[in-house]
Amino acid sequence: MKQGLLYIILFIGIIIFPRCTGSVDSQLKKLSEEANTKCPRILDQWTRLDSCTTFPNQTIRYYHTLSEVTITDTTLFKSQLQPQIISSLKTNPDMKFFRENNVTMQYEYRDQTGKYLFSVIIEPKEYK
Repeated sequence: MKQGLLYIILFIGIIIFPRCTGSVDSQLKKLSEEANTKCPRILDQWTRLDSCTTFPNQTIRYYHTLSEVTITDTTLFKSQLQPQIISSLKTNPDMKFFRENNVTMQYEYRDQTGKYLFSVIIEPKEYK
């Protein structure tokens, strides 16, 4: 399942960011608006992207629903997922936009009943 979540991150960066121009915040806003027109979107067998939103200071938050999976230890799950996301941001050429523009990435996860599970926040200092 963690591999699937990494593919989600890559999908968003590869498909949508190259089309954006303007200030970083305006590019993120365009990304969010475009992504939201395609939501909800099934990303893999466990994950649905419900929506995303932007905040000032180069921040974007993605809202996900996890289904068909039971996470009994959210702290453990998050601790295993976060380093994989950071590694992808550091090394994947398609994540260049994030690195060059110091984008803070936020991912919020809920279960299929809407109950909050956990959030992952990756700040630029973590992937630079």
